[in-house]
Amino acid sequence: MEDNPMNPEMTSEPHRENTSEESKPSFNNFKDALKHGADDARAKAQEAAPKLKGAIAEAAFDLAYSVAYGTVFAGAFANEFVPQSVKEGLKKGAEAGRRASEKARERAKHKPSDVEENFASPGMPELPDSSMA
Repeated sequence: MEDNPMNPEMTSEPHRENTSEESKPSFNNFKDALKHGADDARAKAQEAAPKLKGAIAEAAFDLAYSVAYGTVFAGAFANEFVPQSVKEGLKKGAEAGRRASEKARERAKHKPSDVEENFASPGMPELPDSSMA
């Protein structure tokens, strides 16, 4: 086979790729390799941090803007779309519910529970009669 410098497949010498041994640094021991790896990782992280921080800040802004826009748009649209009678009904129903819950809370404050009544009375509470079983 004749050597042809224009076509590497036609050469008589075996094809040699760049071996990984040439590109990898050699270390004296495992500790040196770990230290070198940690230093490289720290440098890459410090290099990437500003880019990542900027991307996160931009994403947070976009999310906040979208939520605010969607909320206000939906509220404004509903305000214009819903008939006035429905709005008044919702308002009156909410007020009635609030008043009812306040009354229930006041009644609960003034009426002791069954447990409180049993322990507030003098003496021991009566136990159920076991002879009935």
